[in-house]
Amino acid sequence: MKFMVLLFVIMSLGIITNAQDGVKFEDLTFEQALAKAKVENKLVFMDCYTSWCGPCKRMLNTVFVQKEAGDFFNPRFVNVKYDMEKGEGIELAKRFNVKSFPTFFIIRPDGSIQHKIGGAGSLKAFLGWVEKGLHEETSLDFLNKQYEKGGMNKKQMLEYHRVLLCAGERENAKVILDKLRSQLNDDDRVKADYWFLLEGQPHGSEGFNFVITNYAKLKKNIGEEKLSDYLSENYNKVLNNVFKEEGNNDVKAIKNLLDQVSKEWSLIGWKPDTRLQNKLNLLKACVSRNAEQIISCIEFGLDKQKVSKWNFDLWMMLSALEFVDLEGGKVDKARILAIETRIQGYFANSASMQNRLAPYFKRFK
Repeated sequence: MKFMVLLFVIMSLGIITNAQDGVKFEDLTFEQALAKAKVENKLVFMDCYTSWCGPCKRMLNTVFVQKEAGDFFNPRFVNVKYDMEKGEGIELAKRFNVKSFPTFFIIRPDGSIQHKIGGAGSLKAFLGWVEKGLHEETSLDFLNKQYEKGGMNKKQMLEYHRVLLCAGERENAKVILDKLRSQLNDDDRVKADYWFLLEGQPHGSEGFNFVITNYAKLKKNIGEEKLSDYLSENYNKVLNNVFKEEGNNDVKAIKNLLDQVSKEWSLIGWKPDTRLQNKLNLLKACVSRNAEQIISCIEFGLDKQKVSKWNFDLWMMLSALEFVDLEGGKVDKARILAIETRIQGYFANSASMQNRLAPYFKRFK
């Protein structure tokens, strides 16, 4: 019992010490905070929160309590926090147009906003966001004024877009991003700074076609691994959706798509992983109705699944059985039924899944 009490005391002291080492939020009115900041030649860091906001609590209890946070904030800021639904916070919410939580402001001693951050994050990420606000050329207020003046270059517009996102001003960030896009030429688009504009583009889009055309330059600028991940994700999505769930697949359309994919891989000299390559081989076998190849690809694909569950790979392999032609009499039904037994093992405890599987194998019995 004494040991448990001692352990509790030690843990409590650790928590208290950690909190003392963290960000020191002072019990001041907003005007008092401004006055103190002026005297101490500091800025004001204001945390705008509500009692029901989960991310607000997470920042207070896991980020601001850390010693590294205290070492960063306490020498630079007069730190204050206000509940936006109580007391002075209600007027501050109106004054600073706070509509989401948490919202953080870096404020000059004269009460003007220098920077704004919307949302929660890890300590490392959050310190990076605050650092931008401490440097004039990357602070929100400076960039707002620069944009109003006009004549922003591409680098400044990119930074402005990022700072607006960080501030939680997504609509304004989109406006800036659209303007930035219109100014970029092909030499800009292959740079690592602008990869984020391409990495979400799906197969068949203008952006994806640009990646294929400029594969060598992008590979050099953003790295082979990142580019390969992008291609793998896109080609997996395309091949996973070749088969229609309702059946009646258009074999000619499938063949044209597979030819296009093969052509693209050959054009850029890209080698997909064995799982994706097998997926393409399986689909080609379906188009040619090569039963032996279909079965072999299914067996290989089951070995290469990352997880043994009902996923796109498994659904595709089962759908491929539709293309096995029994009329020739050369189909090895035993291998197909062995596949059924193997897949049934994945769902041994699910009667509903067993029922879903049954129709795929019915005609081979």
